[in-house]
Amino acid sequence: MIGLPGLAGSKKNRRDGVATDIALRCTGVSKSFGDSIAVSDFDIEVRRGQILALVGPSGCGKTTVLRLIAGLEALDSGQIEIGGKVVASEGRHTGPDKRSVGIVFQDYALFPHMSVEANIGYGLDRKGRSERVQEVLELVGLEGLGKRLPSELSGGQQQRVALARTLASRPDVLLLDEPFSNLDAGLRERVRVEIREILKTAGTTTVFVTHDQQEALFMGDLVGVQVGGRIEQVDIPERVFHRPATPFVARFMGTADFLPVEPNGNRLVTEAGPARAVPGFQPPESAPLEVMARPDDFVIAPSEDGQGVVMDRVFQGWAYTYEVELDSGLRIHCQMPHLLTIEVGVRVLVNLRRDHPQMFYSNGVASPEVPRYGYLNERQSTGSPNQAPGGAV
Repeated sequence: MIGLPGLAGSKKNRRDGVATDIALRCTGVSKSFGDSIAVSDFDIEVRRGQILALVGPSGCGKTTVLRLIAGLEALDSGQIEIGGKVVASEGRHTGPDKRSVGIVFQDYALFPHMSVEANIGYGLDRKGRSERVQEVLELVGLEGLGKRLPSELSGGQQQRVALARTLASRPDVLLLDEPFSNLDAGLRERVRVEIREILKTAGTTTVFVTHDQQEALFMGDLVGVQVGGRIEQVDIPERVFHRPATPFVARFMGTADFLPVEPNGNRLVTEAGPARAVPGFQPPESAPLEVMARPDDFVIAPSEDGQGVVMDRVFQGWAYTYEVELDSGLRIHCQMPHLLTIEVGVRVLVNLRRDHPQMFYSNGVASPEVPRYGYLNERQSTGSPNQAPGGAV
């Protein structure tokens, strides 16, 4: 990981002479490399102290977005504001050292011959350097280890040194590019808890890039799903998962099956029984309609009169996930408690749960439509990442 020095001090942002709590705003940002479009019409807005988790498939432009924000690449069109100040637009490019941005890449890149204190203090002004180094050592939980070399630290500790080096310059915006990719699974889970706590304690506005959906849901106050260089949806984690704006978001954020729906009076009939909609739902009159169901939305039970056959079973400790082929040939996934064991090849009865409404889709979008930028319609606090405003999801 490497840190780019930010400008010292972190004061209330101002835009056009008026105080603003927007730390980062990207508007219509686009970037191409030759004939390859990396980022297209990218829009995002992050408030001071928030963590935005940017997630998407490989090659969707996530890292390019970070490089554009940091000033390591020049945009082709659009505008980037940091702290209310325009730092990039067509024909204008403020250098990385003038943006008050810190960036942490995947590899640590610590100076192996320098102590922890020297690594953290690298690039800081001599005045106040020692005090600031001790401040961030305490912040990241490495007090007492300042004299050690990087080789004398664990992988998680080295990562915290790299983070401390970047935070030491008090950047307005911190950029993290898959920072946990080099850690094993057990350490990865523990370290991400620690890093999130550090970022929230420091009140640092952060854009966190990952390809891991569960990581994004845990880390982000906001989760942005990116595909083809643009934002498909950005909102609080619960709404991105439970109310995806498009089938792509639904499938990318977790296993999701789609069943054709046939409206019949007040009933919404599927091959897995009736689906439940929110009160007042009006299905489109002519367009085809589908219902989205995640594995915990189904219930199965062995039955010779059932409409499906178990094709595969995956044991996950606390549950089994079953792949069931319905009589139509459509395959769905169902998660059931481990106490119920159904063998492959057994015919089962499949039903959608009726204890909560499902999401419906028509012509590639949610029906009724879900805003791509739902968080702008209902501003949430910058506290817990897993609490929707007013308890709503």
